[in-house]
Amino acid sequence: MPQGKWFRIGYGVIVILLIAYLASKVDFLFNPVGDVLAALFLPIVISGMFYYMLRPAVRLLAIKLPLSLSILIVYLFVIGLIFLFSWLVWPPIRQQSMTLVDNFPQIMEGIRKWVVSLQEHPWIQNLSKDESFSTENVASQLSSALGDLLNSVVGSIRSVFNTLMSFFLLLGLVPLIIYYMLKEDHKFPALVTRFLPARYHHEVLAAIKEIDGSIGSFILSKVITSLVIGTLVFCGYLIIDLPYPLLLGLVAAITNVIPYLGPLLAGIPAVIVGLTISPLAALEACVVVMISNQIESNLVAPKIMGKQLNVHPLTIMLLLIGIGAVIGPLGMIIVVPTYAILKIIVIRIYHYNQRNRIDKVPKFLDEPPAKT
Repeated sequence: MPQGKWFRIGYGVIVILLIAYLASKVDFLFNPVGDVLAALFLPIVISGMFYYMLRPAVRLLAIKLPLSLSILIVYLFVIGLIFLFSWLVWPPIRQQSMTLVDNFPQIMEGIRKWVVSLQEHPWIQNLSKDESFSTENVASQLSSALGDLLNSVVGSIRSVFNTLMSFFLLLGLVPLIIYYMLKEDHKFPALVTRFLPARYHHEVLAAIKEIDGSIGSFILSKVITSLVIGTLVFCGYLIIDLPYPLLLGLVAAITNVIPYLGPLLAGIPAVIVGLTISPLAALEACVVVMISNQIESNLVAPKIMGKQLNVHPLTIMLLLIGIGAVIGPLGMIIVVPTYAILKIIVIRIYHYNQRNRIDKVPKFLDEPPAKT
């Protein structure tokens, strides 16, 4: 049997596929485990995000105060922010959301009228003389595409609100998870290394430190930049007098969590709303999104970004497209940090194996024993 490197890798792939095939035949044993992991996935992800958001404040207070008291103070501050949000911000967002849903037929009618007026342009009239070009077909296809796009946007917003509702249902569990993560995070490295041989401890601790720094910086910077983007877009929409400015600003803040594709996703509903007024309003909405993102990327982000995830933009785009098609919006949010974690682990393992390979000296190169 061949014993080369690539043959061993092939054997490993075959064994993994065989195990997966056999596991699919006894799915009644693994389905309950999958259901449990799926139920724990969302609260753990949300708790991890809030853990990295609250940790800097907790550690700052813990310099002078006991750790438990520091966590309690931060919790009270967060509760106060939630109360202010529900009192000052949520009522207009709710009102604008209901108005947008009620005006949905009028929005579609406004877009249809815009398409009809576009057909009357002389340049379009000249094109329509060509038998291969039909303005009626273009109008119907454009209206159908916009309808599908609006339904997709509404479905995405609905999924976000469903996620938020699930979060509120888990309101009693998530704070407890966050509390223990904040209080006992220093025990996590020792817990991981306890199950590994001593020769791996140094490398594993270094990998944990690198992952913690990268993910923590990524999450904290994304939260801050999302707040900045939402505020800038909201102010810009107020200046150009675009309808639903607070709701569209919230959409921009949420979509900014998705790298690179966030500004595009934020601009789509604003352009659609702008088209119900005039093409100029849609163009102004695009300008607001572009200027806000330029301010964020050139002035705000460089000031608050720490360690980068060190993932190539093309890789990020491919990951977002692939995972977004399979999992949806939630997958687009978590795929980049997950990929960065796996990349750090793989690179660490590779470098560790390379160092060990170099450090191992063959026996025939050992120095001969000294003559007596």
